Amino acid sequence: MDDGTHITGNGPGDPFPNGHLELLELIGARLDQWDDPWPHQAQQVEPWQFTDKALLDELTVTQRQLSALQGRWLALLAEADRRETTLKQTGLPTAAWLVDRNTHSARAAREQVRLAVRLEQQPVVADALGAGALSTEQARTITTGLDRLPEDLDGSQREQVAAHLVGLAGEFGPYGLSRLVNRAVEVVAPQVVEDADRKAVERMEAAQRRGRFVSWHTDPDDGSLHLHGQLPAVAGQQLVGLLKALGAKARKTAALAGEQLTRGKAHADALALLARHYTGCKKPPKLGADRPRLLVSIDYDTLCGKVGTATLLNTGEKMTAQQARVLACDAGILPVVMGGRSVPLDVGREKRLFTGHLRALLIARDQGCAFPGCDAGPEECDAHHRLPWWAGGETSVANGVLQCTWHHHKVEPVPGAPPETQWAIRIDTHGNPEFAAPEGIDAPPGQRRWRQHHRYRN
Repeated sequence: MDDGTHITGNGPGDPFPNGHLELLELIGARLDQWDDPWPHQAQQVEPWQFTDKALLDELTVTQRQLSALQGRWLALLAEADRRETTLKQTGLPTAAWLVDRNTHSARAAREQVRLAVRLEQQPVVADALGAGALSTEQARTITTGLDRLPEDLDGSQREQVAAHLVGLAGEFGPYGLSRLVNRAVEVVAPQVVEDADRKAVERMEAAQRRGRFVSWHTDPDDGSLHLHGQLPAVAGQQLVGLLKALGAKARKTAALAGEQLTRGKAHADALALLARHYTGCKKPPKLGADRPRLLVSIDYDTLCGKVGTATLLNTGEKMTAQQARVLACDAGILPVVMGGRSVPLDVGREKRLFTGHLRALLIARDQGCAFPGCDAGPEECDAHHRLPWWAGGETSVANGVLQCTWHHHKVEPVPGAPPETQWAIRIDTHGNPEFAAPEGIDAPPGQRRWRQHHRYRN
């Protein structure tokens, strides 16, 4: 797509006699027109006016126009970065200038500049993008693959590989193109392909190790934790396999309870389960002078049922009292004596709940989650107090029952709610737990139907 503007270095006939300033203004104009990339089209057919066939044709044409415009944009961006135009005119590097215009996040700006520079070094790919023959994602994939080519290839062979991949763009998407890089080498230089394949894998593995990271931040709106990261392929697939397996079990458990759990939520629960499992079954490394722990501040009356909230002291975020009560079932309780204006005065001894022989006895009896139909193993379970600890329930085998996280939240009593509206758990004459849904659910009004896990029905 050519609007008649060409970029050259300063010199005789340079269309930018003022150099960097005019180039910067041109890029700014492109940004300002981004929402309306073809202002010369005064009259456009509204989407709803197209027939189905015409709509698909228009989508195809518009996609090519968009790719061409993006190619032009990236060429301008690469030129600005090469000349250090934004730095000289505004004092900001190219990526920072994009962020300063409020058009890009910092990560997106860095990625755009990186792609622009790569395309400048790969004219075959840049020309194809500028002609609308590639999408930006395909161009990014091809340039990344070309960076992994063996050092044995000369410039001509590299151009042939690039042209071969560009020619395949009509048949393969970004994922397929990423896997065809070595096949392209086989076409232009079959004598080096075997060694090239080995070296490419080694380079990719090294790049994966260098690029590994996990970062997180707290959402300022609701306090939830956002995770972002990148793992090497093997370690990543090991994690994915675990999340899929644990997530599938969680979805099955939810389905048996008559509820639907999405894969995304199930995988999030699985990741949290892995953290709890490591903390419970291993001795975690110290963080500072102490092992990693959640610090929760909650008023005792609120813990026992008064309306209120708790505070997660690790981050200062608020949490519901119900979440704190669930934690109190199977966590260390460290009482702190507070003085006036909530100043800590003294700290008591940590009280550990359902550990050692008590937990071993629960595992021996329940063998996993005791909720009917659940197949979660002991390592996936909390020890739940039938009569809540905060309500005076003792920590004993008779008052304890193993519950997976899903069912623990389901049966945890809500202080002040009528007993008939809550789940009930009792111990039968053989010493095994059985469960009943709130009255009237799967039973006549005013009655309960008691159920027991099949493990106990011998």
